[in-house]
Amino acid sequence: MIHSKRLTTPGAGWLVLLACLLGLPAQAEVLQDPTAPLAGSGMTTGSGSKVAGLPKLQSIILGNGPALAVLNGQSYRIGQRIDGYQLVAISTDSVVLEKAGKRQSLTLFGSKVRI
Repeated sequence: MIHSKRLTTPGAGWLVLLACLLGLPAQAEVLQDPTAPLAGSGMTTGSGSKVAGLPKLQSIILGNGPALAVLNGQSYRIGQRIDGYQLVAISTDSVVLEKAGKRQSLTLFGSKVRI
């Protein structure tokens, strides 16, 4: 017959449980918020450099109706103006704004999106 030893000290089970629970935070994986903006995404020119003063592209809506771009919390169609820029194009992941003959491309997601 095989006998196994059990912890006979009162509270020893609680001490083991406490030690296990205290070790969990050190082993826990840090999870990233899936809804948070990607690092480095946002306003870029066609060359990929950041540009200050441009509206922030937040969403693009494509469907049965006219394409919409959400910039600074407001929706815009092609031809409408925002902060002195005219919205001249909307694609699946970017828009093109024009001001004084210069075009700026705003990308919804940077190239950091992984599939």
